[in-house]
Amino acid sequence: MRRREVLVFIAAFVVVLLGGAALAQVGTFSSSPASDAAAMSAQPAADDLAPATTKAVEVLLPAEDVADTVGLDEEPKEEVPKDEPPADKPPAEEPPKDEPPAEEPPKEDPPKEEEDTTPPSLEILFPENEQHFDEDTIPFEGKTEPGARVFAGRYEADVDEEGNWRIVLILNPGGNVVTFKAKDSAGNITEKAVKVYLDRETDTAFTAHQKWEVVDGSPAVNVYYGTAQPGTKIWVGNRFGSGETKANDKGQWELRVKFREAPCNETFGVVVESGDHRKEFRMKYVCAANDFTAHQKYGENESPWTKFYGTGVPGTTVWAVSDYGSAETIVGSNGEWLLKLHFNDELPPNKEIDVVVEGEGGRAEFVFYWVVAEAEEIDFTANQKYGSCGEAVPYDKFFGTANPEATIWVESDWGGGVTTANKHGEWHIRVEFPDAPVNTPFTVYIESSDGGYAEFTFVRTAGDEH
Repeated sequence: MRRREVLVFIAAFVVVLLGGAALAQVGTFSSSPASDAAAMSAQPAADDLAPATTKAVEVLLPAEDVADTVGLDEEPKEEVPKDEPPADKPPAEEPPKDEPPAEEPPKEDPPKEEEDTTPPSLEILFPENEQHFDEDTIPFEGKTEPGARVFAGRYEADVDEEGNWRIVLILNPGGNVVTFKAKDSAGNITEKAVKVYLDRETDTAFTAHQKWEVVDGSPAVNVYYGTAQPGTKIWVGNRFGSGETKANDKGQWELRVKFREAPCNETFGVVVESGDHRKEFRMKYVCAANDFTAHQKYGENESPWTKFYGTGVPGTTVWAVSDYGSAETIVGSNGEWLLKLHFNDELPPNKEIDVVVEGEGGRAEFVFYWVVAEAEEIDFTANQKYGSCGEAVPYDKFFGTANPEATIWVESDWGGGVTTANKHGEWHIRVEFPDAPVNTPFTVYIESSDGGYAEFTFVRTAGDEH
């Protein structure tokens, strides 16, 4: 009997696997008659609970299969396959799962709108070009494409739905050029300008500003700017440097001032003056390191001099020395120095010479070349002015040409002299013959160091005549 009960339990478990809709509670089956098994109780008998491992089991069953669990001794009825639907309910048709959904026809892209590249219209209806005004506040009016925006610099005009625009601007004294821009929604831009004049002057308050409090570089430079009545003179400076300017027709001014003698690393004052107005500033010139440096401005020159410049410790001496001259200077308070060296008359032309420049903590060597063009050969000539003279001390004059710096000798038995041709190759000399005999001609010889030679005759005459 126990074996049958086990078989029944297994059959019930199979039914549970095949079903799944109704809930039934199956207890432990005993050896009592089948009629007793049909009456299922929620409370099992005491003797049936004796085995410690016996528990009630919940089984999911289809609703139509619950009755089959009653009367286990009867022959099992023919079961209907669980996967077939009831006869009175035709099976629902399901679409095949492995077929992809039907594709929709591609949608056509809407036609693209043509790009707008046409600039908007722009008219300036008021004021007229070159119009003059006495008041500085002027309304500007015009017309543009509806929907466009109009600008005057950074200011935007009011534009109505019909494209009428208006903006109020303030003029400066004198000429004013006002440029307007119209911009449509596509980004296209149209520009137009109008020039108007404000004929009256406005009172402009005096202001002054200094750009930097600390400056460096060489020389010390600072920038000053501000406002003043148009045409007003403005002076900026101190004992180290100064400058002057005028306010323009808009009442604005700016001036760049060099303080060439500014002291190194010291704060000093700068004054700005304009009429009865005055303003003072403080600035500091930060010099470069005071290391000694030297530079030559002219390595060669057609004149016998050159220049040197550099930096050094303020107040110290700098020397430039050569075999043909020397010079010295003092380093300025700004740490800079400048020196001009003139060479003496012994300086050889067209030849390099050495120059040494020394200062505190440094020394530099340079060369200089005096460029002198080679003079062309000049033919020797000699001329006599009188040939005779009746003065108490008779004399004659001789002149001519020779190479520059050539020596000219004039000789005779009764007198002579020596001269030199100048840089242009010209020479002249006056020679006296105090002991010459009267009415006795004698020869005068002229000779030059470059090979020239000439002879003349001179006669001392009686009386006061040449």
